[in-house]
This record gives sequence, structure tokens and C-alpha cells, in this order.
Amino acid sequence: MYCLLVLIVEALKRNDYHCPSGIGGNHAFIPKQKMNKAGEPIFRTKCGSSCKGGCVGKEDIGLKSYLEDARRYADLWNGGVFGGKQMLEPARLRIINPVLSNAGREAALEKSSDLVMMQDKSGQQFAIWAVENQKTIDYGMPLRIMMKEALEYNRQLKSMIRTNIREDKLYREGKGNRIFVDAGEYLYKVRKQDKLHPVVTLVVYYGEEKWQGASSLHEMMDFGRVDPEISLEIQKLVPEYPIHILDLSSFQHFEYFKTELEPFFSLYQKRNRKKEFVEYLKKREVSKKMDDESWDMLGELINSKGLKQLTQQMKKGKGREDKMSCAFDEFLLEEREEAKREGKEVGKAEGKAEGKAENIIDLLEEHGIVPDDLKKEIFEQRDLMVLKSWLKIAVRAADIEEFASRMNEPFVK
Repeated sequence: MYCLLVLIVEALKRNDYHCPSGIGGNHAFIPKQKMNKAGEPIFRTKCGSSCKGGCVGKEDIGLKSYLEDARRYADLWNGGVFGGKQMLEPARLRIINPVLSNAGREAALEKSSDLVMMQDKSGQQFAIWAVENQKTIDYGMPLRIMMKEALEYNRQLKSMIRTNIREDKLYREGKGNRIFVDAGEYLYKVRKQDKLHPVVTLVVYYGEEKWQGASSLHEMMDFGRVDPEISLEIQKLVPEYPIHILDLSSFQHFEYFKTELEPFFSLYQKRNRKKEFVEYLKKREVSKKMDDESWDMLGELINSKGLKQLTQQMKKGKGREDKMSCAFDEFLLEEREEAKREGKEVGKAEGKAEGKAENIIDLLEEHGIVPDDLKKEIFEQRDLMVLKSWLKIAVRAADIEEFASRMNEPFVK
């Protein structure tokens, strides 16, 4: 554990800072001397900004607040990980500090999860459940989670050591029982019976595309390709460290959720299929299950002005079926009109693209016969900026070969 933390700190010392926003992960390496006048650490980030205490998006903050409800938090795990089995009990969950740190003499490493809860059983803590909300794919997610969980295990270990040292001091003063029974326990201050509490992390991914990042540490590893036998043996020695991902765009069993998360996640998945979205909204049980906070949060997450307005109308119009029916019809009519307008704009753009492509071909034919594959590439291009650049190259090119060789150049002015 100590060696792992040393490696983490040493890696971060090499100026490999990441933005403490939801995009790059809530973490920062804090050189001890980099403090503002108030004594607060300043985070240097790859995006070039300086963030006091971290910078997160409105969606991320809203989702954290929404899932802080113990009912929803338990349902998130029970439905998203355990297939509907009621493994987590809301009454036994409590929020704990999501910020983890490890401070040494030269530097301090600090990382935070979006939301962390601890579950008690019979008055005893027995598991820690962490959630990471993620809108953008982080291709280093397994390592990021491993680092956070390692810091939590290190925190638990330090707490055990402090307790053992205190109790050993009392024993030496004749006020308690013997703590350490052999040289190993006395040297490292960790007893044979001391145990860590498990830490589990769930990534709630709500991005536009399907999760394509690594789902285990092995998927990030290059085990070598020269000797397959050696590669296989190395794989056996390296822990796989799988991570748990709830991909809201591809999840299939929303019936596993028992709270308002069922309609909430179902509607979010249908956000880009507006007709399906409206048909699902028309179901009577959806309106009954969704509370005001869920409607507000859904409106924040959906990237559509029309759908946001519709969800707000649903919030206000509970039990008013006549008004809601009119709202659905108006929304679908507006969507059809918008689609027509977009279609006309696309048609105009395609017409302009085709015209520029014909002009390029005309210019090239002055130098000879244009190969069919080159013609096809020009006519299939729909980016007007690219076609404009190609047109300028065609005007200046001495022959067809020169034009073809310069097609991949940056835009020509």
C-alpha cells in the first residue's frame, strides 16, 4: 500500500496535473508551497485554469444532490449493480466525507469522489459505497478509481495504527490489555486480526455515446505481443481490477429500480428519441412515480429546450390529463416543424457542397482526365470549409497530381 502511494505521488510530481472538474476527475496534486494568501491550495490544471477548491459543472452538482437521497442511493446500487436484489438498505446508509488525502513531508495528494456513503450493519460499519458521475469518457478510469480506493484503504490503515498505538500506550501504563503479541505487530503497529472495510465504486456514465473506455486495469495494459506465453503469465500476476459502470445509454433493465429512478433513467435514455420519450411520458404510472426534484433534474440533464419545457409541464400538470394531452400534441407538432426547418437547411447546405464539388472537378479537368476515385472523394465531401480549401488548391495546382497530394493540407487561405 505504501509503495503504491509513493508511486502515485511521484507520478503526479512530474507536472501531470489534471483539471479537478467532472471531465477529468476530481483530484489534484498540491505542492505544499502553492497556497494563496488565505492559506488555501491552488490547483494547477491541464486546461490552464486555477481552481480554488475544485471546479465542477452544474449538471454534476445537481446529480450529486439528487442522489444524496438515501432511498435513491440504495436503489441506484440495488438496481444498477445487484439486478434488483435489495442489498443496500436506505436506513443503514449515511454520507461520509468524499475527500481522501495522503500528506507527506514534500507533497500532499488529494482526491475526492462525487458521493460516498457508508453502510452499517448491527451497529458496525462493514462497507463503503462510492459513486462517480461521468459525462465524458475517461480512458484511464480503472487507474483513477484504483488510486481513490487505495487512498481510502490507506486512511483506514492509518486509523487502525493510531488506535493500536493509543491502546498499547495504555497497556504499558497498566490501564489496558496487551495489544501486540509478536515482533511484526509491534514493528508495524498492525495486528493480525485487524481488517479493512471493503470499498466499492460505481461509475454512473450519462454521456451521449456508449461507454468505450477501459472497464478493467488489464484493458489499459500492454502485456507485450512478441511472446504470447510470457504475456499470458504476466497477465496472471497483475490484478485485473475490474470497475463497475452503469451506462445509462445502454442499460436494458430499468425495471430493476424500485424508486423514481426507473422512469428517470428510462426517460433520460430516450432523450434523443423524442417520439418514444413522449409515448413513455403518457404512461400514467410515470407521472405518479416522478417527484418535483426528479422532473427538475431531468430537465437539467436533457440537452433539448423542447423536452425541458415538456418535463416542466409534466411537473405542473399532474392529474390534469386534458392539459397534458395538449402539451404532448404541441410538443410533437413543434418537433415536426423543427425537423422540416432542419431538413431545408441541410438541403441548402448539400446544394452548396455539390456546386463547389462540380467547380473543383471542372478546374481539374482542364489538366486531363480526373480519376474516378478522386471524383468520388470530392463529391462525397460535405464540409463546405474543406471544399472551399480544395477549390483554392485546384485553382493554384499545376496538375491533378499536385492537387491530390495537397488535399490533406490544413485549410488554404
